[in-house]
Amino acid sequence: MLIAVTCASQAPAATLRGVDEEGDLSGPFVALEGHVSLFSDIAERSMAAGTFGYGARGGYRWNDWGLLLAVEHNMWIATEYDTNVVQGAVNIGVGGDFVYGGGLVRTSLAIGPSILAYDTILDDAGSVGFYLDARPVGLRWAVHEVLVIGLDPINFAVVAPVLDKIPLVYIQYRTFVYLEAAF
Repeated sequence: MLIAVTCASQAPAATLRGVDEEGDLSGPFVALEGHVSLFSDIAERSMAAGTFGYGARGGYRWNDWGLLLAVEHNMWIATEYDTNVVQGAVNIGVGGDFVYGGGLVRTSLAIGPSILAYDTILDDAGSVGFYLDARPVGLRWAVHEVLVIGLDPINFAVVAPVLDKIPLVYIQYRTFVYLEAAF
């Protein structure tokens, strides 16, 4: 893996499909991604309350600016009585991204509904709240003319699937890895 990343970092962004003469990205894209979060700001829990998940993004870029649709499954590690994984929330976001630095750096923002994926003591699965996903700086490496491996080391997300009664609002600091294909 390290060899692939090292070789990919030496590939110029111009080798990617959809790059015009000025080096701008244009065209449709789709990405599969995974994330992990080791830190939380929930006061009554450990600072190391973890989450993890997977998702997909797709959209279209015009001259490095893109519109996107993101869908992710955010699972939570529950530590109240014993350690187990709960289904967490399904998040759907609409937003945009900007690719710069010769195609090597990306910034993105998405917002939309967050849907509770399991029954809690107070709330039923299917409760809908809001979701915000902010990725200030992510790194991208071309590994083929249509494939990019990406790392978003710093991600800030607000996952709030329940807003009534006692709100369920989960602020997460996550790290993403993804594989993106351009068409």
